[in-house]
Amino acid sequence: MMLLHGLDIDQDFQRLDSKLLVSCPVSGPDEGGLFLLDFKQNTLKKLYTGGCMGMAWLKDRLFVATNQNQLLCMNSRYQITAKQDCGKLDLHGVAKYNDHVVLVVETENNAIGCYEADTLKRIGEIRFNPATRDVHHMNDIWLEGSLLYVSMFSPYGKWHKQPMNVTGAIIVVDLSKFNPYVPLVINPANHVAVKNLYMPHSVIIYKNKLSYCNSMSFQTMIGGSPTVQLSGFTRGLALTDELVFIGQSRMRHVLRIPHQFTNCSLDGGIYVYNPKLRISRFVSLPAQQVYQILICPQ
Repeated sequence: MMLLHGLDIDQDFQRLDSKLLVSCPVSGPDEGGLFLLDFKQNTLKKLYTGGCMGMAWLKDRLFVATNQNQLLCMNSRYQITAKQDCGKLDLHGVAKYNDHVVLVVETENNAIGCYEADTLKRIGEIRFNPATRDVHHMNDIWLEGSLLYVSMFSPYGKWHKQPMNVTGAIIVVDLSKFNPYVPLVINPANHVAVKNLYMPHSVIIYKNKLSYCNSMSFQTMIGGSPTVQLSGFTRGLALTDELVFIGQSRMRHVLRIPHQFTNCSLDGGIYVYNPKLRISRFVSLPAQQVYQILICPQ
């Protein structure tokens, strides 16, 4: 399947040669999946059918959280080599902790589970609230050195009672003394780095600068650069030195569209954005939702 019509003759995107992995959750009749986008060949391939959420590489293994509350391990050919049923934890983001442990956001459990990479056994947790019902809607994580960045709808709890409130945040936790086999309890309200966000996702660090999607405001923050305003719910983010890849998902709750917007795009896909020229192309995907974008090593 072709990605971008006329890409090979588009002077503004001639240097676009990245390969992307894109995870897509289940949405209504849409089964979701894992997609490989090859911009050099201008092609798209579906690698896996099923709702996919966060993912992370650990050496030559890809760990993927699914809507079916499974943690999958895939080899470099994207073949499933192991999987673990995790119970009704509403798995979201995934990050490498070290060569032996992966961190997985358990949104319904208000915790980040620590899982052995070789066995997929849960060995510990970072707990953000004692409740076993989602009160923060933690979603994505990024580990930069010893600092763990977490995006969530509210660090103060009970976000679902007033979902339209702009109480989202990025929090930062120092894990320099963390042992994944020893439970750690954190009060997220004491670790807020960025506040007053509207359902944020996709927190990452690139070249020592914080970037994330301010999803319900249809925005992406890229380091210290001006806010990128887009046309729909933003989720999924990856950066290179020259380009930014931003996911857009179909709005699940159209009655929650902020009143300041006179239009909301319901197209699922990826913006290929050039921040220097302030231009973009949009890649439509055969999926309604985008969760995470990873750039494949060349």
